[in-house]
Amino acid sequence: MQDPMSFNQFASQLPKVFDTMAKRGEKVLVEKDGMLFRLEPEEAPKKPDIWANYDPEKVREGLRKSAGALKGVDIEALKQDIRDQRGQDSNGRPA
Repeated sequence: MQDPMSFNQFASQLPKVFDTMAKRGEKVLVEKDGMLFRLEPEEAPKKPDIWANYDPEKVREGLRKSAGALKGVDIEALKQDIRDQRGQDSNGRPA
């Protein structure tokens, strides 16, 4: 870890500072108004393996059990209902 850099120096060299931290994995000390701040790289969280517990037999069983679930349903009316619902505003997500 290097000596602290001034906030102005840090702010004027942001891309360089972050590139250097990424390449070397080093911490950076920044001094602002008499206080020291430490920046350090952190590993990104690993994405979960969405296929880890995948069981094709369970999927097939679920598909077999759901066969015929829409028997007797007016498919065109169902599609229109879905389109209408997608067109509605919802809390925090405008149509």
